[in-house]
Amino acid sequence: MFGRILLSFILLSVCYLPKAQQQADVYKHRIDSMIAADSLTDAAKIEFVRPSKTTREALVRYAKEFMGLRYKRGGGSKNGFDCSGFTSYIFANFGVKLPHTSSGQSLYGIDVPLGKLMKGDLVFFKGANMRKKSIGHVGVVISEKGEPVQFIHSSTSEGIRIDNLSSYYYRLRFVKGKRILFE
Repeated sequence: MFGRILLSFILLSVCYLPKAQQQADVYKHRIDSMIAADSLTDAAKIEFVRPSKTTREALVRYAKEFMGLRYKRGGGSKNGFDCSGFTSYIFANFGVKLPHTSSGQSLYGIDVPLGKLMKGDLVFFKGANMRKKSIGHVGVVISEKGEPVQFIHSSTSEGIRIDNLSSYYYRLRFVKGKRILFE
């Protein structure tokens, strides 16, 4: 009897989770801790962790084509982008659908430690108000793993531009990195 009640509760909980959270849970279930799992066999690393370098390079090249384009609040087209509109537009070009909010995008993929970020990963930041802990900004990493982290994003002041995570402004606001692209 208790088993049926528990099973019903679990099924109801899963049915009512937002779709993005369900997808995030699937990622976590399938590849939980694989970033830190240097103990995996080489075959497992190739199957689940090794990203397509060609896709990552192409994504960064494509993102750079929009350099200098103006910022537009709520924008998600070549007429102007906000930060999440830019990242969702770029990833959509490679067949990955992301929501048009930075907090929504932060639910996708798997967490990546700062030292293991690579091209094509997403970086998330607090908004301009440091008192809020919620995510308010997103960008795409354009540097290689192990290099100082550079990212391309839509800045309210200058539009699409490249910045360094080591700059004071972004270092203080950094929340987490996420890996979306898998081979």
